Amino acid sequence: MTVSMAAFAEALRSSGVDYFTGVPCSQLESLISFAAGSDGLSYVAAASEGEAIGLAAGAWLSGRMPMVLTQNSGLGNCINPLTSLSHTYGLPLLLMVSHRARDGKDAPQHLLMGEKTYALLEAIGVAHLTLSDDEQHSCELLAQAATMAQEGQCPVALVLPAGTFENSVQERELTPKRVSAVEVSGRHAVELAPRIEALQAVDAALSPRDLLVATTGMTSRELFSLHDRPQNFYMMGSMGCALSIALGVAGCRPTRKIVVLDGDGAFLMKLGTAATVGHYRPGGLLHVVLDNGTYESTGGQPTVSSSVSFEGVAAAVGYRRSIALESTDALTRLVRDFRPVDGPVFATLRIADGHLESVGRVGRTPQAIRDDFRESVLDELLVS
Repeated sequence: MTVSMAAFAEALRSSGVDYFTGVPCSQLESLISFAAGSDGLSYVAAASEGEAIGLAAGAWLSGRMPMVLTQNSGLGNCINPLTSLSHTYGLPLLLMVSHRARDGKDAPQHLLMGEKTYALLEAIGVAHLTLSDDEQHSCELLAQAATMAQEGQCPVALVLPAGTFENSVQERELTPKRVSAVEVSGRHAVELAPRIEALQAVDAALSPRDLLVATTGMTSRELFSLHDRPQNFYMMGSMGCALSIALGVAGCRPTRKIVVLDGDGAFLMKLGTAATVGHYRPGGLLHVVLDNGTYESTGGQPTVSSSVSFEGVAAAVGYRRSIALESTDALTRLVRDFRPVDGPVFATLRIADGHLESVGRVGRTPQAIRDDFRESVLDELLVS
């Protein structure tokens, strides 16, 4: 038994909830699809969960009743604005928090937050109610939470166990506006390569000395399936932190070449790190954003990359060189020819949306990834 989105949508309307923002989670697909596709409602794709709290504050100040959609891992990005903005100013909002790893089973990056979700909400003073697959009860809890938020002038969380909502995704509404298999560049039609071809291009150009940090989601998962190297650091969770990890390595090991494989959604989440790179200008850092315009791992919801010139941003904040690549061959040449005195260099490559069928998760523990990568850095240091 599941809660139908039609019934829950009516409960949202009855409760006055009319503004939605957040960062996608696969368990929230149906709700995002509803919010983005329904007349009279607004869904704003935020770059981070903390940003979504600010958007919700602005919406309430404008006369709307906001709901922030986030998985429980994203609560970490919300702590400061929830405590210093929502609570401080007495701004009502609802949080819809998908409870990943509620039963202790999920990808490694979700396990601790799965255990601590309720404790974290309680620690920061956010009241919480837990939905269930009982449709009437969940709709009643929504109405109760909305009343609590409005009367208490505070944030209130609705915790969403997996499988609560029916799968009613409106594919039409989730189709990215920018990405397609073919894109026009100048007067020529350019076929966008799938991510796996871009990963093959990078992998083919790496030497055993070269280090690589791959962003979370399908980039790490497909790269692992393609060619597992001890010199690869595969991100699990910590969305947006691939660049800062690589920056830390590059600053400490200036003679090494370190490639960052980023995604558009991950780069947008912590765009400020690019300014730090531009200020310190580590020579060995090559930052590559593979832009398919979607949050691939959570159901293909669109990012806002369609209106962003990533290469323009990188040039503006001080990267030594910034390039918009047009092919995987150009990517191979860039990675192969890059030297540790050339950086920081930024490159973006448009790729098609979609991923390998039946691609698994990274098949090594986070601790094994950590140890292998660190040893690769330190062993190279000893012989360099």
